[in-house]
Amino acid sequence: MADTYRENRKNELRRRVVDTDRLLEQEKNRKHEDRVVKGPHRILVFLLILIIILVMVAAGYYFLHRQYQSFTVNWTSDFTAEEGAVESDYEDYQIYGEGLLKVTRDGATYINSAGKVIWNQAYEMNNPYVTVNGDYCAIGDQGKTTIFIMNTSGTTGQAETNLPINKLSVSETGVVYALLEDSAASYITVFTREGAALDISIKSILDGDGYPVDISVSPDGTELIASFAYIEAGSIQNKIIFYNLDEIGQNAGNNRVVGGFTDDFTGHLAGRVHFSDNTHAQAFYDGGIAFFSTKVLTSPELLNKVEIPDTIRSITYSGDYVGAITLNSDENVSAAYNMTIYRVNGQTVFSVPVSFNVTGFDIDNGMVFLYNDKNLRVYDMRGNIKYDGSLDRPVSKVKAVTKSAGPFGMDILVGSSGFMESVKLK
Repeated sequence: MADTYRENRKNELRRRVVDTDRLLEQEKNRKHEDRVVKGPHRILVFLLILIIILVMVAAGYYFLHRQYQSFTVNWTSDFTAEEGAVESDYEDYQIYGEGLLKVTRDGATYINSAGKVIWNQAYEMNNPYVTVNGDYCAIGDQGKTTIFIMNTSGTTGQAETNLPINKLSVSETGVVYALLEDSAASYITVFTREGAALDISIKSILDGDGYPVDISVSPDGTELIASFAYIEAGSIQNKIIFYNLDEIGQNAGNNRVVGGFTDDFTGHLAGRVHFSDNTHAQAFYDGGIAFFSTKVLTSPELLNKVEIPDTIRSITYSGDYVGAITLNSDENVSAAYNMTIYRVNGQTVFSVPVSFNVTGFDIDNGMVFLYNDKNLRVYDMRGNIKYDGSLDRPVSKVKAVTKSAGPFGMDILVGSSGFMESVKLK
């Protein structure tokens, strides 16, 4: 009986003993089957990921280089239909705030990107001279003595000068610099945004210092660049002068001059100067563009001098960019013009030939606009054409509503004679 019990117990233990060799063989077979199954699976997953990446790259390339083919008009403001509207023989638009500033001899109107009139400022001027910087603008009657100062909320002040106005320049804080002149001298006078005259005046004798051609104030209102023309040895010469109207300028002498450049412009005339930001300024002359740095307030520096042998037909600037359109003298290129966009330090962003006669040239929100009558061409900052076609009305000014050209189109504001439109390029 005991023997039988022991035998049964042995058999039970044998059944419970793990067959290691059999399990190892089963595990080996299972791993082999997994490799057989997972091998193609991994390849399929890899191919799927690769396809997704390629599709994303292709879609990105398409949207980046996509050219809009058509447009729709979102809304139209008809100024001619307004009650009491009078047809003006002078109408100008400026990119301003979130929309456009419409200027006539009878007044100025600020219209935002939704087509809403934010303010109207009535006046009577023979030759309105407009300067814009950030949220501020100033309009003076050139050759007269009245200046209106506005921000995007409305009129902040009115100034009266004691001499005729030649040029104006406004800062982002609303401080206005007025270039005034009489028969013997020119004067730079400064006004607050409320129109009060500050105790700052810079006098230049025409016979000695030269004739002031243009001025521009830095956004913070503390620095000024001016171009002066003068006669030397029977020929016209040019000099670029930097002023500091802050405490540093007070220590520089009565005229607050902190820098000057003469030899760089021998035989040339700089007809336009501009402050892009608080540390970068440019002088546009018949022969090129000079790029300056005022990072060291007491010693402005000539960063770059881009020589342009061909005639400059048009210039524009906005934010971080400066643009020039020139005649094309290269006989191997059929296009009559060439457009080059620079950064504010003189570095070239892109340069392309232009085949049509440009009458308008704007940079806004990182987009470049060329136009002539109803024709409009839009470039991005890679030099890609985003739109090349016509609109319903002649174009006087273009503003980009969005900061870049989106995959499904871009909205622009178009100022036209008697009208303003919101247009979607798509």
